[in-house]
Amino acid sequence: MASQARIILALVVFIITLAACSRRDETEPGARPPAQSPIVTPPAIATATPASAPTPPINPMPTPSLTPAGLPPGCSVEEVSQLIDEYLSSFNLGELERLRRLFPSTGEPLPSSWYAVVARDEAGVATGTFATSPEDFLRYVAQRHERGERLEPLEFVDIRSLGTTSTGGEQVSVTMALLRQAQDLLARPVLVQLRLSCPDREILALGIGDSASNVLPESPAAVLEGALRQRPLRLPELSADGECPRSPWAFGLAIGEGPVYLPIGPDGVVNLGGPLVAEQEDGTYRFKSSWFVSPDYSGPLLIRGRQLDGSSTLRLASEGSSEATDELFLPPAIEGQATRDEAGWTSWPTAITLSGPGCYAIQVDGADFQQVIVFQAIAGTPDEVLPLPPPESLPRGLVVLSAFRAGPDQVRLALWHESLVIRLSVGLSGPGPLELAGATECVEDFQGTGPVCWQADAEHGWPQAAVWDDSRRRYHLVVLEAEPGSWSQEDLLALIRAFTQASGVPAGG
Repeated sequence: MASQARIILALVVFIITLAACSRRDETEPGARPPAQSPIVTPPAIATATPASAPTPPINPMPTPSLTPAGLPPGCSVEEVSQLIDEYLSSFNLGELERLRRLFPSTGEPLPSSWYAVVARDEAGVATGTFATSPEDFLRYVAQRHERGERLEPLEFVDIRSLGTTSTGGEQVSVTMALLRQAQDLLARPVLVQLRLSCPDREILALGIGDSASNVLPESPAAVLEGALRQRPLRLPELSADGECPRSPWAFGLAIGEGPVYLPIGPDGVVNLGGPLVAEQEDGTYRFKSSWFVSPDYSGPLLIRGRQLDGSSTLRLASEGSSEATDELFLPPAIEGQATRDEAGWTSWPTAITLSGPGCYAIQVDGADFQQVIVFQAIAGTPDEVLPLPPPESLPRGLVVLSAFRAGPDQVRLALWHESLVIRLSVGLSGPGPLELAGATECVEDFQGTGPVCWQADAEHGWPQAAVWDDSRRRYHLVVLEAEPGSWSQEDLLALIRAFTQASGVPAGG
């Protein structure tokens, strides 16, 4: 039966494409009007004509191509057909109460229970969802009904039993081809896989995704993975002056605009051979990091990237894997392979391998979003970019994570220790005026280290920003993040003394 299913699925792409095209030419009374041509005026997305009123009748379910034996009671081919027909009819009519009866109504959902829709086109990304509860999915259905979304059956592909103790009772997996269309989506054939509870006649999981594969998906997650892998890379370009468009700082060491963040340092810079990155025997550079995912999203992720200013490779590996690949698929976090804290943040430990310095962009695709994170790899350790004080002389156990040239006469450093994140800019052109907007205090001689101005934190009183010079360099410090008690005026003084000595100026002179 499996080989027969694969043969049928290989024909589905051809069959459903013909069906999709023929539907656009329908002119029968009550039929859906033909789709309009895509709107090409940027930045609008392609649209299709909404369904006319009254709502067109629901097309009948197709006859299943397969009639497997051994289906559990309550999940015969006829009963499954009736349940799916009820789902499609309720979805298209926007009858949420009728639809609600098809989902579990009490108790917590199983870890593998979720309801997701993934579009492969950039214009349709926002029409997707990943919901971990029926109520969240029903809210999504209501929003899609307002946009005139309809799902029409095209072809049964596969029905098979999942009757094992690990799935919590007698269940079946059903794979179908549907035609999906809406005001904000051109008509397109999609693949849907459902996991049904036979005794209860309920939908326990659902995955809908654009798919052109001729391989029968093994699970709803595989449907989503297939759709995500079809999305093209849409990475930024370097600016006219060749500057790397590094992603902005978000919190802690994380950069990105969410819902996914990469904790690489506040400036989006890593030093090859520095504290985060280790050189490998084959000459590549590898560093471990964890992708942080907002509590708002727990669905699958597809991570891919490349160098923007050259041909160097960027390869990815999941935790514990020695094999790095060009792209990394992370399954839904609720399936237990990721770490989730009490606030709902998900952490995915991974490793990134680079072949050399450059500007790198990583695209992260989720069910209902697409984002790009850009960072820069710098040749040399931080101490090779700028002579640094001994680590033991830095207060609070601070570590210099990165150092890079931010201009011809300036070096920018990122310093970190657990609850403390600091950005320090070092001017190499010599002393200059101490300018600090909002400075609360300035002294000409700060215990023998030179003039200093600082701005106190409004709530805790510690120096939130400071400027000083040591007669050879000018410094501008900003505390990006600090927990109460993790930074003080004494710590600032110790840091000033450490860098003053590193620049070749004797302490106290």
